[in-house]
This record gives sequence, C-alpha cells and structure tokens, in this order.
Amino acid sequence: MTVPLLRPGQTNAAVPRLKKAVVRKLLERNHDELASVINPASRTYGPRAVRGVKVVQRDKKLKPDGVVGERTWRALGVNEQVVDTRPPVLNGVPYEPGLLAIDGRWVDKELGAQLLAQRKAGRWRGTVTSGYRPAWYQKRLWDAAVRKYGSEQAASKWVARPGKSRHGKKGGQGAVDVSLGGQLDASSDRLFRPMSWEDWHVQLTGTRELPELPEPDPRELEVPVADLEEQGLTLEDVDAAIAEVLEQMDRPNDELEEAEKESIDEGYDPESAETPPPEGAM
Repeated sequence: MTVPLLRPGQTNAAVPRLKKAVVRKLLERNHDELASVINPASRTYGPRAVRGVKVVQRDKKLKPDGVVGERTWRALGVNEQVVDTRPPVLNGVPYEPGLLAIDGRWVDKELGAQLLAQRKAGRWRGTVTSGYRPAWYQKRLWDAAVRKYGSEQAASKWVARPGKSRHGKKGGQGAVDVSLGGQLDASSDRLFRPMSWEDWHVQLTGTRELPELPEPDPRELEVPVADLEEQGLTLEDVDAAIAEVLEQMDRPNDELEEAEKESIDEGYDPESAETPPPEGAM
C-alpha cells in the first residue's frame, strides 16, 4: 500500500488518516488541547493539524515544516511507501497552469514570484492567507457565506460575489491576501494594495488600471468534478474545505497569525517540478 506526500492546505482522501494518527501522538504527549481542536473527519490539512504535525516532527528531531513525507509518516506509525504523483488540491482547489503554491494556497504565479522574492530578501515576514479562487469555487464560497451570515449584505463584508474578485484571475492579474501587507508597500514597487484600508489585499502594480471585472462565463462556474474524482474527492470535501476557510475568517487575528506563521513554505511550482520535492520542500 501507499500513502501520499501531504502539504499544508492539501485536500486529500488520506488526510483523515493523517489527522487520526496525529491526534493519537498528541494525546500520548499530553497535548490534549491541540488534539481536541483537530477535526479528523475533514479531508483538508488545515492550520491546526499542521501545528500538530510540527509538534510530532519536533519531538522526533525532524524539520518542523508540516510537510508529511516518509519520515513523518513513519514517526506517526505508518510504514508505507510515500508517493507524490500529481499536483495537490489545496483547500479544495485543484491545480491549474499558471499557479504557484505558497503557505498551502494556490497563488497567481507572477504575483507569487514577487511575494517569494520579498520573503527571500527578508523584507516581508508575513504569510499568504488566501490566494487563487476560480469562479466555481468563489460561487460556492459566496453561497456558503450567505447561509452562514444570513444575508447577501452580511456575506459581502467577507466574500466577493462570483466573478467579482481579483482572486479569480491569473497571468499577473490576480490578487492575494496576506498578513503584514504593509511591509510590501515599502519593499517593492511591483506590489501595491488597491484599498489602503485593507492591509491584507495585494496585487501587482500592473493591475492598477485594469477595467472592472466582467460577469463570469457560465462555463467558469462548472465544477471540475473529474479533477476532484481523480484524487478521490467529492463536492462535499470541497464544501468542508470552504467551511474551514469561513471559520478562519472568524478567528481572532492573533490566533490566525500564530497558526499561519508556523506553516511558512518557500513555494512549490508544479510546472517545474520534474520529480517529487524532498520532504520539507514546497
């Protein structure tokens, strides 16, 4: 039998198995509080489970990066071959060309490259909190927000309507939400915040004069069911990942930043990865 190499943010059928193993290890080491907040039923490897994996990795003298490769699976009591044969689904979003994975989120590749450059130079110490969201995903996120907050007016404070978010664009036209966004203002003339009152929303400067976003093509609202089924996932798994995204929006900023600053990855580019990256590389 085999198990997959799992990265922070990944939605995969093996994630519940991972979480159950992590919870067992945490309870053995008296980390009861952290164990209690990990949802073993969800197929998304979210921030709380990542924190649990890092505790196990530190205990076993492994690099605490949250990436679950052969040594980490073994530390969790799973001695099976580890495979990494396809780009991951992150927070319910399958990979598309033109994307880069940073901090467990897909990001417009051109925008992501600028963020990584600022991080590497030490000029930005934040994390990506929300990246690329295709139109079909944005619609499901919007519908879930309307249900959760009770009205479209209330939901609009948290989520944009389908097709009305730069998060759904690629090719240098995308947007990303980050922590410590103010650091990027001073670090690069390639990045800017179009809404000064939102410290987190960042785009490339070349998007300053772009026209208003058009209504999405109906085909863009079609869910890529085949891509999900190929990885053993269902729409229920996507909706569960979306529920976790909305939950993170509700969490206090200090708790959210504490969880996210522990799961920083350098970035993983499926288009240029000819072989599976070593454990700890993204």
